Amino acid sequence: MESLSYVKSINFGYSYSSLLKKMIKEADYNTYLHSQRLKMTALLLGEELELEKDKLEDLMLLAELHDLGKIVISNDILFNDVPLNENEWQQIKEHPVTGFQIAYISLDMVDVAEGILTHHEWWDGSGYPLALKGEDIPLAARIIALVDAYDVMKYGRNYKKAMSDQEIIEELRISSGIQFDPLLVKIFIDRLTNVSYN
Repeated sequence: MESLSYVKSINFGYSYSSLLKKMIKEADYNTYLHSQRLKMTALLLGEELELEKDKLEDLMLLAELHDLGKIVISNDILFNDVPLNENEWQQIKEHPVTGFQIAYISLDMVDVAEGILTHHEWWDGSGYPLALKGEDIPLAARIIALVDAYDVMKYGRNYKKAMSDQEIIEELRISSGIQFDPLLVKIFIDRLTNVSYN
């Protein structure tokens, strides 16, 4: 009986998703800030696509948890400012699977877990871990892939300097139909950056 009340005390006031968000925040505050920016950008794009309320909620949760699998990767690899070796890169490429496995524990998060698994897939099929292509990639994952890349370009990372708005737009245009869903790129540039897509 004592162990049951202990479990209840742990779960009181915390959903599984709240616990996962807290773990990300404690593991790396910069990743947490990145995920909060992604949540707002994904929401804007989701609203432009007129997604239903439950889909928007899942999309925002996916934005917060997309890099969940990185909590098991060494900080020496995550915060490395030199090119990664093959073994280190392989560990990075495994984070969608790891994040999926952690999130999938909750049946309420099946769609979010699927988005975590597929947010590094590319429109042309050259992404990872499943090499999905085009519309075989869930819409939420396609949205997160785009806004994730946008945020990295806009704010930079320890291994990549921030880019200007014009450089970002040009990079998105180049990657349209290769890395990103071309329709999402068009909508993103047209509506969210106030720059016409040619």
